[in-house]
Amino acid sequence: MILQLPLPNGDVAVYFRLPATIWADKVQLVGDFNGWSTQATPMRLGEHYWEAKLTLHAGERYCYAYLVDEVDWCTDAPPMERAFGAPSPPVTMLPVDIPQARNRAMAH
Repeated sequence: MILQLPLPNGDVAVYFRLPATIWADKVQLVGDFNGWSTQATPMRLGEHYWEAKLTLHAGERYCYAYLVDEVDWCTDAPPMERAFGAPSPPVTMLPVDIPQARNRAMAH
C-alpha cells in the first residue's frame, strides 16, 4: 500500500507499506528514487507495517520494488483504476516485475 500526502512546499510525502506479517529480518525499498540501490532505503518494522517514507517531487513517475532479506524480490499489485473524476495522485508509483527489478538493481 502506498499513501501520498502533499506537502506545503509542493513535494509529496510518500509512505510505502507492506504488512508486518511478512516474515523477514529486513526489507529494502528499491527504485528510481534511490538509483536502484539495494541498501539505501531500509524499511522499518512497526506494529502493523513495514514502512519507508520518502519525500518526492510532485508530478514525477517512479518505478520500484521491494527486496526481502537481500534475496527475494516482491512487488505490489498493479495500481487500482481511479474512479471517474477522481483527482490524480501527485506522484505516479509503478511497481515493476521481479526480473525487471533484479536487472535494474544489478545495472547500478
